[in-house]
Amino acid sequence: MIKSLTNIIIPKYKLNYNIERDKNIIQASLAKNIKLPFSCRSGVCGTCKAKIIKGKVNLNTKINHVLTESDIENNIILTCQAEAASDLLELEMLSPVANQIIVGKPKELISEILSVKQITQEIKLISISVSKRFAASPNQLSYMEIIIPGMDVSDKYYIFNNYNGDNLLHEGTITLYVKNSKNLITNNYLNKNLLAGEIITIKGPFLENNIPIFMNSPTLFLSKDSHTIKTLNIIRELLLTGFKEPIMIISYFIDIKNIILMEEMHRLQFLYKNFTYKISLLNKASSTSSRFLLGSISKNINKIFPNLSSHYIYINGDDYFIIETKKKIIELNAKDESIYIELNN
Repeated sequence: MIKSLTNIIIPKYKLNYNIERDKNIIQASLAKNIKLPFSCRSGVCGTCKAKIIKGKVNLNTKINHVLTESDIENNIILTCQAEAASDLLELEMLSPVANQIIVGKPKELISEILSVKQITQEIKLISISVSKRFAASPNQLSYMEIIIPGMDVSDKYYIFNNYNGDNLLHEGTITLYVKNSKNLITNNYLNKNLLAGEIITIKGPFLENNIPIFMNSPTLFLSKDSHTIKTLNIIRELLLTGFKEPIMIISYFIDIKNIILMEEMHRLQFLYKNFTYKISLLNKASSTSSRFLLGSISKNINKIFPNLSSHYIYINGDDYFIIETKKKIIELNAKDESIYIELNN
């Protein structure tokens, strides 16, 4: 049986996660390692009161001993009794959400680089040491920063370890994909210091808040080159929530030498029946394998999806890729309100 999901958003506390609808909001959130305010869980104390900003809930014949007529008129609910009933539910909690429940408070760490692997000319895969106390939540996208002397702004490096339930499997190491930076100072530092045995300072984990709101519909991810790193990490997190709708990623690379994360895509396809992937190559001469699509995504997508009217679509790439790809999917009846474009600096 496929269970319906609701995307919960609580902007004040930067919480954004999916829950199943067969439990009340408190129980379903706890299942995702998110602890919202509550006490009695019997509809008596009112600690779990929340105001609905967007979306709907199902109250059925649930218990209510504290909500006044004015509360009900102002869309205030008891989250220990209400069940989510829409794709999106934005809430304002009326009791404070304790700081300690927000997983992944960033900390500076002194770490040793354990291995460096050159994946493409622009991308390295590095393994760095962390302590036993290091923790990141699978409920949101997590990334690290590398502290570079003289730099106030750092690039984001997404954590690519696997999870077991609510725990990050790191065994004393975490894995990061590090792309060449647009900043010369950053590039010089990385080229000099990203060597096995070197000591660097990292900060994190941070929780990525720039993520789309996924609806219960078939979902298509379209990415180009290194933008596949964040895109696939979002897919990993989405699959971990129990999302059951079909998911496909089509990644576009210049040639076979620039392909990244194909092994991870294969692993996810093996683990999740609702996930598939395709890779498109610009350089036709780079491979004779029928495994790959030849040409841009905009030239190939109609062969896979003649009609995209029922899909939610995520696009991540450079400006030209975004413009070209969006134009094509609109021609294939994709709805503008169902298209999410990743904004890159």
